[in-house]
Amino acid sequence: MYNLTLTSSERKAIDWVGYRYSNGDDLMNLLCNCNYISSWHTSDAWNSDVDITFNIPEHIAWEIAINASNEDGDLPYNFPCFSDELTSKLLRFCVNII
Repeated sequence: MYNLTLTSSERKAIDWVGYRYSNGDDLMNLLCNCNYISSWHTSDAWNSDVDITFNIPEHIAWEIAINASNEDGDLPYNFPCFSDELTSKLLRFCVNII
């Protein structure tokens, strides 16, 4: 099991990317299929203003990494349109999958 904590602004960045790249809608759908920890206890936690920690099973972690590796770019895993901070967080997540 892997954990990934995303802030509200990071989730909004994923929403903004949308269908353009796999780090938009595809990433959101993968994360929303995971259990999560949040102080917002409704079915719409994704759109809340609080941090959410996703508990990501290994098979979904690999899907996230594969999607990022299929994006064009200079790195083994690419997250187009994200801030340096969010890109770094997701890169650390991908390289730590074993």
